[in-house]
Amino acid sequence: MNTDTDAMIQELSGQDIQEMLDSVLGDNSFSFTQYVSDIVNGKMHCSVQEAGNLLLQGLLSDLQQQKGMYLFILLLAVMGAVITNLSRLLQGKQVAETAFYGVYMLFFAVLTSAFAKVSLVAVGTLTDLVDFMKVLTPSYFISMTFAQGATASTVYYEFFLVVITVANVLLVKLSIPVIHVFFLLKIANELSEEEMFSKMAELLYDFLKMALKTVLGIVMGINVIQGLIVPVSAEVERSVWVKAGSALPGVGNTISTVSGTLLCAARLVKNAVGITGVLAIVLLCGIPLLKLIVWKFGYQLVAAVVQPVSDQRVIRCLGAVSQAVELLIRAVATGAMLFILSILIICTMTT
Repeated sequence: MNTDTDAMIQELSGQDIQEMLDSVLGDNSFSFTQYVSDIVNGKMHCSVQEAGNLLLQGLLSDLQQQKGMYLFILLLAVMGAVITNLSRLLQGKQVAETAFYGVYMLFFAVLTSAFAKVSLVAVGTLTDLVDFMKVLTPSYFISMTFAQGATASTVYYEFFLVVITVANVLLVKLSIPVIHVFFLLKIANELSEEEMFSKMAELLYDFLKMALKTVLGIVMGINVIQGLIVPVSAEVERSVWVKAGSALPGVGNTISTVSGTLLCAARLVKNAVGITGVLAIVLLCGIPLLKLIVWKFGYQLVAAVVQPVSDQRVIRCLGAVSQAVELLIRAVATGAMLFILSILIICTMTT
């Protein structure tokens, strides 16, 4: 069977996949073809300690870079509170409001710059994820053609192209701009003591959460329905050809045995490609997601520290950044789960 699986692996177009992974993860950090071969041969080497060290290094490096930003925001919030309170004591309410708006505009500029950097991480991750799936899909469904036949492979391939398009449109082109608008509305709402944009921001927040959950549920439901129908029809088609070959006098048993061996090898290669694709998606999205989570709690920590002394509008601005980062986390996690669950369901249903 090793000869059969090696021949099938050679047929996969792994060069484009490897170039994509090297451009994102770094050269020689993850060998796609080698992982497929190792899984097929039962030699998969996946060290939890190495993965943990890689994630920890990425987080520590990112915290070192963001430490200055957190300290600057903390200092600015405290200074704003001091200036506003002193102005209120010495000159009156009008001067205090003017002082607050001056500090607030600087605070607004700093938070906007910080959020723009966070947003770029989410956009880059989603774009890399979509690009990776575009190069993984042909190889994965070539391996499925070996195992399930052209009919089943074509059905799943067309569906996967739809999922990639949905992910690109919904997550990259729709969700990210909506999150930007939500963030700006929340920040602009604090310019006045009266709430002017809070309901619009709340509407966008609920709409985006519902849209992400709905799309994920619809895609998973279609995957399950296809998994209940397509493999059965492919199995019927395949069994007809195997029985027809086994009915040939003299060579029927040989044809039946060889066909069974090739089908087992093809299924093994298909599942190996799928599992390797899932591992690659985890690597592509894991560290960015952890960074976003750390940033979210970082802004919450700053807000908790300055709340006793700072103006409540400043606290609500920090809460707005935290909410916007939460939406970015949901968008990236939804993109990763769309493809991970789709691959796992297909691997399970077509075994």
